[in-house]
Amino acid sequence: MSNKKGLIAFALVGLAVGTAAYYLLATEDGKKQLDRANEGVKSLTKSLKELSKKEAKRAEKLAKSAKKDLESLKSRAKEAGKQALETASTQAHKLADKAAAAANNLGNKAEEIIAEAKSEVDKA
Repeated sequence: MSNKKGLIAFALVGLAVGTAAYYLLATEDGKKQLDRANEGVKSLTKSLKELSKKEAKRAEKLAKSAKKDLESLKSRAKEAGKQALETASTQAHKLADKAAAAANNLGNKAEEIIAEAKSEVDKA
């Protein structure tokens, strides 16, 4: 039963395709319609090609712009890193100098206290 239904459906599809082919190829109106359809497909294809070329150029420009921006950002980040290192190095040197001066000061005071203590011991 299902075989008969499939055969009938296949026959109906074949009949529809045959009728459409006859209409498009054998009648004047069908030939005009087929020509219009072909022109429409050609026009659509041409439009799609033009659009894809236009969008490809646009995408290329965007890619170049993004690359340029990325290189600029990379350069700025590198420069900011160098400046941060230089600032940290300068601050470290200043702090080291202050620490050395404070140590020298303490050393001098210690020597003074030792000298005073020796003097007091000698007097005693």
